[in-house]
Amino acid sequence: MTTMHLHLPGVKQPGADLAPTSKRPPPSLLRVRARASCSSNLVILSGHSHRSRRHVKTMCAAASSARSLQGISRKNNNEDTKLRTDKFFELEMSVRESELDKYGVVNHVIYCAYIDNAREELLTGLGISTASVVCAGNAMALSELNLKYLTPLRRGAKFVVRVRLVQIKGARIFFEQLIETLPDRELVLEATATAVCLNKDHRPTRVFPEMSSKLQQFFSSQD
Repeated sequence: MTTMHLHLPGVKQPGADLAPTSKRPPPSLLRVRARASCSSNLVILSGHSHRSRRHVKTMCAAASSARSLQGISRKNNNEDTKLRTDKFFELEMSVRESELDKYGVVNHVIYCAYIDNAREELLTGLGISTASVVCAGNAMALSELNLKYLTPLRRGAKFVVRVRLVQIKGARIFFEQLIETLPDRELVLEATATAVCLNKDHRPTRVFPEMSSKLQQFFSSQD
């Protein structure tokens, strides 16, 4: 059998005028399929499409970032951590002469310093100092303080300031604090305090992970 090739005037033959330098890609490159696997930040691609490659990498980076944020959120969320209601940090102190008012009892503003000092000692005991927070470019502030005075402390009295962690939520740490006389443990004052963690711009930021972890560990332990 003889095969005949007809060359008709005005009819272009397939591929006849497709120059090697044509900007039109071959059909094989138009059917690029991309597959991506984001586990372990590994991207697997089939084909040669640079646009697809960039798109898949962007998707993987977004997924990785989302996983990181979820991990931080879980780390700072104490909903699954059962805090003990009977666990207190205690700091023993005594009244100084300079802290008395004209009636011979501790001036009411001095109690704020007592409970603030106890919170500072708590964090220092956990290995978190004010200096370390400042060096990291962060800060802490007291956003709310409620006091209920029950009986005054007098000259030479010995007492204990007790601190309990109530909750950690977002940028805030909620404390309950008590002052009791020694040795008879008469209740002098009840207080609730809310501390806020701040970033370098002094804007509220999620409670620092190390601080959150150590506080929750201490106030949930059986020691």
